[in-house]
Amino acid sequence: MSDPSVAFSMAAAGDVIALDRWDAAPPDVAAGTRLLQVEPRRWWLIGACAQTDTLTAQIGDTGALSPIGGGLTRATLTGAGWREVLTISGCFDVEDPRFGVGKIAATTLHHVPVWIAPTGDEMCEVYLANSYAPTLHELWSRSATGQGGPS
Repeated sequence: MSDPSVAFSMAAAGDVIALDRWDAAPPDVAAGTRLLQVEPRRWWLIGACAQTDTLTAQIGDTGALSPIGGGLTRATLTGAGWREVLTISGCFDVEDPRFGVGKIAATTLHHVPVWIAPTGDEMCEVYLANSYAPTLHELWSRSATGQGGPS
């Protein structure tokens, strides 16, 4: 990474719930819950684990909730150069003005399928399958230490 102020950390993303809604918009969620539309009729609810009973009652038979966080890792990139980091071994327009807080984009980085969610001007979260976490950790670590890109 050419900007040494970019840091990253990885942790379990156990708080992610997929909401499929077949014939309606997503329900209202409690404050502190993030709602990200990942597909035309699918949203991710982040931080909604305590609301599952309420949400299940609200959506009734017009949708389904599925906890998916157990299979995901959340990488948090912090620093002014996080967008540049995402161009390492990836092909993604990180400067698109439509790609901002509250949005999510699906793409690949180093052949790894990921979902990228900006959370601020100098921060984003990258969601990926647990099995790929070591691959991206190595890629970003090598770049951060000046050892080049992918091996």
